[in-house]
Amino acid sequence: MKRRLTIISLLWAFLSPLGAGDPGPPIGSRFPERGLKSTLGPKGALILAYQSAEPEPSEIQQNQEAFRKLGLGIAAVPSKIHPGWYVLDARGIIMSKYFDDHARYTPAAILVHQFGWTPPEPGTEVEGKQLSAKAGASNATVAPGQRVALMLDVDLNPNMHVYAPGIGGGYISIDWKMQDSPAANVHPAIFPRSEKLYLKAIAETVPAYRGHFRLTRDITIPQEDQLRPAIDASGRFTVPGSLRYQACDDRVCYIPQELHLTWVFQAENKP
Repeated sequence: MKRRLTIISLLWAFLSPLGAGDPGPPIGSRFPERGLKSTLGPKGALILAYQSAEPEPSEIQQNQEAFRKLGLGIAAVPSKIHPGWYVLDARGIIMSKYFDDHARYTPAAILVHQFGWTPPEPGTEVEGKQLSAKAGASNATVAPGQRVALMLDVDLNPNMHVYAPGIGGGYISIDWKMQDSPAANVHPAIFPRSEKLYLKAIAETVPAYRGHFRLTRDITIPQEDQLRPAIDASGRFTVPGSLRYQACDDRVCYIPQELHLTWVFQAENKP
């Protein structure tokens, strides 16, 4: 039997409009406490604010094991403001908010962004010169209007580095591009903090990445009429992209490379 999504009773004033464009309680404030204590896990909780019908619990249930391992609770609450997610710490303090006027974040996408979660579904591995990359996604099955997270886990060979975006000076930085596709509306890539690397050969300190690092970016799945032409007979569709980089060691920079990447999704079947 399916487990129902927990609906908690909260102080309505906190989830009523607080002013034009204000999406509810601010980051750093305590979330309304009535019924919240039983929802909070050792590391906090995700709270969904929704407007109309009770949200479908199946998507959240798919990630119950991930929430348990991360020490998180999850619940939903009706709201007079536009729908979105609050991330709380173990004391019920709002750490961050995920709101999008044109899409709805999946809980799995928030786990990727907020907690560095790695989904159990295997990614697509691509071997390049000087590095390897694994393309993964927060959700394997998606529906129109969802905002999901793409991931690129990059592993550089020993003693290699690549330059971070914004380096300038004629250096070639790592660049993640997405091809135009009717199956995805693409959001900007998010790059991790780079390290300041001193290169003795050129007597310069540059922003760079070494070893393992993860790049993320969101895509929004378009509405059904736009998505339908991209879906094949098995209900799958592909979102293509590429990773361009120039790897260097302590002495030389190698010829720039480009890896072709794909993310394959299963379109959710309507009941």
